[in-house]
Amino acid sequence: MKNNSESAAKSLKREEMVKFAFDTFYKNGFHATGVDTVMEGTGISKRTLYKHFGSKEGLILATIDYYRTNMLEIILGYINSNPNAQPVDKMLRIFDFLIEKAEEGHYNGCFVMNAKTEYTNKGTEIEASCDQYTAGIQQLIEATLKEGNILDYNELAVQIMMLFEGAIIRSKVTRSANTMRLAKNAARMLCEYK
Repeated sequence: MKNNSESAAKSLKREEMVKFAFDTFYKNGFHATGVDTVMEGTGISKRTLYKHFGSKEGLILATIDYYRTNMLEIILGYINSNPNAQPVDKMLRIFDFLIEKAEEGHYNGCFVMNAKTEYTNKGTEIEASCDQYTAGIQQLIEATLKEGNILDYNELAVQIMMLFEGAIIRSKVTRSANTMRLAKNAARMLCEYK
């Protein structure tokens, strides 16, 4: 029994560290946040942090995994919330998700895109983990378009992904949900063209 409760406590502490690091990295950036900040915020020692993650990069990978797992599930649930929607309308809801987040005041961009930008040519594992996330979003778009029997759905998914990522980046500058609305309209026109 003791091992199970110790294991649960360690898992809970690890999860607490990941969530705190996630929030801090998202707010301040990856390079601007040192492990000391995470240690202070969670009350853990450097030894414990390195025992769980091995390095700051290991902690960053854990936060990316946390984001990827949660966000893909949230987005999938969001676009499938209306079971009667046509596939193209379901796919376009990915932009509604962005609009909703922007209207709530979330202008920090995409956590994974931020990590990819900061670690380009500096962290192979971090870049690969980020690429997994964006590939997952693109596969979700592809699958939804394929369901609608859209010709060239693979090519269209890449174009929509460019609009999706561009809208996120642009909204960081404009601090406006209008960027997402424009991207959604452009995605709709692309779908109608196909």
